[in-house]
Amino acid sequence: MASCTLRDYPDGGLAAVPPAELEAQVTGLAARHGADGLLVFDDTGITGHRDHQAATAAAVGAARTAGLPVLAWALPAAIASRLAAETGTPFAGRPADQVDICMRVDRTRQRRAAWRHASQISPAAVLWRRLELQGDCEHLRWIR
Repeated sequence: MASCTLRDYPDGGLAAVPPAELEAQVTGLAARHGADGLLVFDDTGITGHRDHQAATAAAVGAARTAGLPVLAWALPAAIASRLAAETGTPFAGRPADQVDICMRVDRTRQRRAAWRHASQISPAAVLWRRLELQGDCEHLRWIR
C-alpha cells in the first residue's frame, strides 16, 4: 500500500532544519509503515539541490538507526553531462561502475502526469529531456 505524508517545511529551506529533527521524522515514518528499505535521491542531490541532499542525509541516518538498506536514484554521468550541457542545470552523475541497478520502467503514466503540468512538457523542459535520455531505465545505486 502506498501512502504520502507531507510535512510543513519550506521549499528550499530543508537544509536549515536540524538534521536530527529530519532524521527523527524519517525514523518514525519508516517504523510506522514497516519499511523494508528506503529510496532516496543520490547524495549529490542530482542537481546539487540542498533540500534533496538534506532529505537524503536524514534518510541515510534513519536507515542506519533502523538497520535498513538504502537505494538512491542516480543519473549516469553521461546523461548528467548531456543534461547539464543542454540545459545549464548543474546535474551530477555517477560513473557506470557506481550505478548498481537499471530498473526497467514504463514511462506511460509518468509522461501522462507531465502533460498535466505545462512547465514539464515544453521542448526545453528538463524533466522531459531527462526522460528522453534515460529511456526505459531508472538508475539506482546502493548507498547503504
